[in-house]
Amino acid sequence: MASGTGRSTSIDVSFLDDLAGDARSRAGLLRALRDVTGAPGQDVFSASADQILTLAEADADRYVLVVRREGQVAGVGVLHPGGASGEMLDRLDGARPQDVVVFRGFLVDRHHQGVGVGSSVAASLPALVAHLAERLGREPFASVVLVVDADNVAGRRAYSRAGFADRGAYVDANGRTQHVMALAVA
Repeated sequence: MASGTGRSTSIDVSFLDDLAGDARSRAGLLRALRDVTGAPGQDVFSASADQILTLAEADADRYVLVVRREGQVAGVGVLHPGGASGEMLDRLDGARPQDVVVFRGFLVDRHHQGVGVGSSVAASLPALVAHLAERLGREPFASVVLVVDADNVAGRRAYSRAGFADRGAYVDANGRTQHVMALAVA
C-alpha cells in the first residue's frame, strides 16, 4: 500500500487484510508478525507483538498494518478509528472521536531498527489513513493521533519529522509521561 525508502532500503506498509488473500497466507503473516520483537528495554514503549495482535483480533475496529523491509516482516502497527482516549481527545481542540484515527501498537523488530523503518512508517500514515477511510466508505478522517513515551526519543523524532505536532503530555497509569502527537490528514 504505502511504500518508502529508509536509508537505501525498501520499506512497505500494508494492511494485513490486503496481503492475506486466504487463510493460509494470513496464518503465515500472523506468525511472522508475532515474531516481531523490540530491542531490550523497549517493552516500556510498546506491548509485545502478540499482545498487539491479540487486542486487534478481539476488536473489529482495529486494522493491523504489516511493515516489511526488503520483503521481510520488520514491524507491526494498528490503525484504530474512533479509538482515541479522553487524554488524546482533550489535547485535540474539540475533535470528535469518529474523526480521529489512532496509530497504536507500533513495534519495529530489533533487527530492523536504526535504518529508517519508523520514519518511513510515520511518513506513510496519511496515505494509510486515507485508504482506510475509502475502505470504510466514509468521509476522510480529520487526523491521525498517537501516544509516544517521553523517553522514546527516536520515536518522537520520527513522528516530528513526519509532521506530527506534540499536543501535550500526561502521566499514564504506570506513572510514565506520554506525549500526544497529532497530524491533520484531511
